[in-house]
Amino acid sequence: MAICIYCSQNKTLTREHIMPAFVYTYQDSISNSKSIGWREKAQKVLQGEAVIKDVCDHCNNVVLGTLDAHAKSALEKAGAFTPNFNKSTVDFEYDFNQYARWLLKVAFNSSRASGKHLGVFDQYKDLILDKNKNYSSFIITGGLLKPYKLTKQQKIDHGQSLFADSSGYVNPFFSRVSWAQNLPNDISVKQIVIGALVFHVVSFSPNMSRVRKRELQKEYLKMCKGMAILNKGSSRTKLSQLPLTFVDSMGPHMLREEVKPHMDKLLTSC
Repeated sequence: MAICIYCSQNKTLTREHIMPAFVYTYQDSISNSKSIGWREKAQKVLQGEAVIKDVCDHCNNVVLGTLDAHAKSALEKAGAFTPNFNKSTVDFEYDFNQYARWLLKVAFNSSRASGKHLGVFDQYKDLILDKNKNYSSFIITGGLLKPYKLTKQQKIDHGQSLFADSSGYVNPFFSRVSWAQNLPNDISVKQIVIGALVFHVVSFSPNMSRVRKRELQKEYLKMCKGMAILNKGSSRTKLSQLPLTFVDSMGPHMLREEVKPHMDKLLTSC
């Protein structure tokens, strides 16, 4: 028995996935090996599904499980689960309350697992549990990664495993959670990638004025070109291609000094 991180009650704790199990299930179905990923706390690449054991059964399988089910449905309708995504736009359909809470849940889970932004996303626990409806301290944005053109040699070496089309373009299914860098002070941004779909949870510092939030929102949108805001009053948002490929989106984190040697070793062993 221990204290559940969400409801703060003393209960038996269960393992909560950082990314939902349905993401790993699809990723494993199109791969010859189990999912692998960089683990921030362990400071190494590990195989298997990333989980954290600090959530009670009710919060995990009832409350958060409902959010996972909605997210899975919305992502399936958008065509996210494909080995080579080739759409230039998507009319993304969602229930804002459920999808925003799901993204906040993933961001909060990732922060606890990685030790990053620990003081940022815990403020949204009550909102994630649907105990309040205050959406004023964050925005949600989305976009699409564009296909990456393989060189002739890359197509020979990796085209089949990356499901390249006849012209050598790839937009493979990967999932990851990271933090956006080089953004204005007073905002924290978690980037959640499901295949070619990219979502940002943009959290503003507490007690910020509406005027300052609008200024930072404009500055953020200028820096993150192409990201579209998912509005609270809407159930559909058009997501368009960003000026980024999956390689671009992974670069800032995979090429960090502490990560690169592990990735080099992994790639040379493939």
